[in-house]
Amino acid sequence: MNIDKIVKLVRYAGGLPKSIYVNFRLLPFNEAIRLPIIVSRKTKLRSLSGNVHLSKVKTGIVRIGFGGTDMMDYTYQRTILKITGDIYFQGKTKIGVGARIMVSGTLRVGTHFDITGDTTIICAKEIEIGNHTMIAWQSIIMDTDQHAIYDNQQHIINQDKKITIGNNVWIGAKSFILKGSNIADGCIIGANTTITKPFITKNSIIAGNPAKILKENISWNH
Repeated sequence: MNIDKIVKLVRYAGGLPKSIYVNFRLLPFNEAIRLPIIVSRKTKLRSLSGNVHLSKVKTGIVRIGFGGTDMMDYTYQRTILKITGDIYFQGKTKIGVGARIMVSGTLRVGTHFDITGDTTIICAKEIEIGNHTMIAWQSIIMDTDQHAIYDNQQHIINQDKKITIGNNVWIGAKSFILKGSNIADGCIIGANTTITKPFITKNSIIAGNPAKILKENISWNH
């Protein structure tokens, strides 16, 4: 066994007490006993008053706070979980070191979903992410402005809006996917891009500020 595997096993073992708590706090007993959710000991648990729903129950099928790129520092970076709403996991999920997941609405995540690390997801209404989708570091996905803005009749003018991200989408580093966004299947979002509206053309490269389609009929390997 090489040193990397040993380090990984040590980290999994270190997170076992916290993993046990998370599973029994969020899942029914018959699922929790199998420990489908494994969290790092470096994960900060802000609130776990919500619910997690699993399409498939298998030990370690959802891993939170492990892995990432070489730029992630496991010693100092903390993953944060705040779940007061509902998360639906469809299958294998990897959420890397330093990610921040805050869900008060409904978050639906497809199978083989991968956050490399240090990314923020804030879900106040609804976010749906397809299968085989990857998010690079320091990206932000949020379906809310966090603070209400009112007109002179005291009506809220910045309502939360659903975000939809399709299958096999690659979101580049430092991207912003904001409320009302819709990204079609097979798309690549260039680094440092801000998405604020629907892009319905599949298999496209989308980049820039303002974001626009740069190339169509592309493909990439997860």
